[in-house]
Amino acid sequence: MDFFLKLRKKISLFFDRQATGLRKFEKQHHLDRLLVVSLNRSRKISLKQLKYLPKFLSRREKRQANVLLAVTAVFAIFLVVQGLLSLTYLKPGFGGEYVEGVVGSPLFINPILASSNSVDGDLSRLVFSSLVQYDKDRNIVADLAESFEVSEDQLTYTFHLRQNVKWHDGEPFRVDDVIFTFSSIQDSQFKSPLNRRFQGMRAEKVDEYTVKFILKEPFAPFLSMLTFGILPEHLWYNIPPSNADLNELNKKPIGTGPWKFDNLKKDKSGTIKSYTLSAYEDYYGKKPYLSKITFKFFGDNMSAIEALKSQSVDGIGFLLQENRDDLKKHKNIVLNKLQQPQYASIFFNQKKNTLLQADYIRQALALSLDKNKIVNDVFGDFAKTIDAPLLPGFSDSSQINRYGYDPEAAVALLEKNGWELVATTTENGLTEQLRVKKDWNLELKLTLPDQPQYVEVAKRIKESWNQIGVRVNLEIVDKSKVVQENINGRKYEVLLFSYNLLSDPDPFAFWHSSQNEYPGSNLAVFSNKKLDDLLEAARKNNDYNYRQEQYSEFQKIVSTELPAIFLYTPYYIYPQNKVIKGFEAVAVSRYSDRFSSLSDWYVKAKRSLDIGKLFK
Repeated sequence: MDFFLKLRKKISLFFDRQATGLRKFEKQHHLDRLLVVSLNRSRKISLKQLKYLPKFLSRREKRQANVLLAVTAVFAIFLVVQGLLSLTYLKPGFGGEYVEGVVGSPLFINPILASSNSVDGDLSRLVFSSLVQYDKDRNIVADLAESFEVSEDQLTYTFHLRQNVKWHDGEPFRVDDVIFTFSSIQDSQFKSPLNRRFQGMRAEKVDEYTVKFILKEPFAPFLSMLTFGILPEHLWYNIPPSNADLNELNKKPIGTGPWKFDNLKKDKSGTIKSYTLSAYEDYYGKKPYLSKITFKFFGDNMSAIEALKSQSVDGIGFLLQENRDDLKKHKNIVLNKLQQPQYASIFFNQKKNTLLQADYIRQALALSLDKNKIVNDVFGDFAKTIDAPLLPGFSDSSQINRYGYDPEAAVALLEKNGWELVATTTENGLTEQLRVKKDWNLELKLTLPDQPQYVEVAKRIKESWNQIGVRVNLEIVDKSKVVQENINGRKYEVLLFSYNLLSDPDPFAFWHSSQNEYPGSNLAVFSNKKLDDLLEAARKNNDYNYRQEQYSEFQKIVSTELPAIFLYTPYYIYPQNKVIKGFEAVAVSRYSDRFSSLSDWYVKAKRSLDIGKLFK
């Protein structure tokens, strides 16, 4: 303010001196004097007078005036720029590279040899195309197939193939490639992990661009099974199936997908350390914005995480739950949360502990668990509770029985059925409250894999059940052994474990009574004739609404009989640097599904004029 007051005085003095100077000309012609005085009567500065202003300012005042002028100029420029920016928008630009860190190393970049949740599966997904695929919203859409139809008896699927597709080596894609790939999967010498899925089915060539698949009986999930990549017959035809896993094409593949092999780098031991794909110029689908994708391979999760934090990679393919907090605090990293069809549950094996055959005991165990607190304590917002064996969206779960947290009701159920609470001494000499009925103690053994999240959840389950008088012994088994030593042989009383459904949420393998023994996956060893009928009917009908009805009834039975307590579904966490734009996926059934919107990702952007705003 002092500066402005001084400036005002200087200007006033400037005008006063101008007025005084006029009096010296009184002897001049009267008309001239009146004209000059009249020009300055308002005391307003003119442009001509402005040039004399610096003569009345000190050096300090001149500097202050210059600063004021500079600030005014910058502000004016800012307003102009903001006005121009408001008439433009940023849009994705082509070019740039995405680098992803992955734990492991590729073995078979081959869609019929790769396992689904692996490095091989990730790379195969990008290099190879399939007849159909899932889009980012988890809907089945045509890919190599231009269209398809299903016969009325639901036994024949006919696919009409695109005619403008080229392999990465320039050869045209034909129906023979589809027939060859399907036959190779069914050939046991190829040792494809997909082999069991396609037994009893056959593929037939109709013409050069039409193929049909014939089933022995209707099978609704069939379309979802056709998301495997197609191999080039002209390159694989003369390779003996028994030697397929040794061929160089497994490392330098030729596909029809949007990305083609560019280069790989190995260390001195021959282990692949990085693998680069480049955008395929002749791809038939949407051209991706990125020009290259490089995978860097690490021996452990922490090394990959450190690479992301140091920005030597732009993302990492998988993040363990226990590592999430380490990345949450980094402002340049976003943790994408994707829903996945994984269900963590407590399975009751009623054959191993007959106490569990009592409905009220299973109900009491369910009522005593505060699932919301358990999930929040262990996972925060990286998991959500569930009450049914199918995630919302594929069946109506509004009519199922839900067991909310009510420990008083749990105690009432036990006491009503004769279980008294008595003080006992444990083997360690500690006193505990235990439910006892005649000669029986209410005691259970809870088996779980030795993984941090399971251990933390199990501790809270044990504490909750202890509080209603149930003794719980934890059996924590090495994660590499629990399937072979406990699960396959159903050697557990109560099991804390997770299972994953496929893209089509057909729960047959996990709940039909025919799956009670290995290689089936009915972990609750549960049998119910009506439930079996519902599952069989649902997988034999392609009608979406009909299947929903069957699965809704299935969920009612499971929630009433309570062969398991459904706890939570964890999110698949996909960390990326915020420099990566365009990621849109919301759900995955396989980890490679994180790339379902890859064509929309970009790292470069350009500004364009919004014509609509210009003429508003």
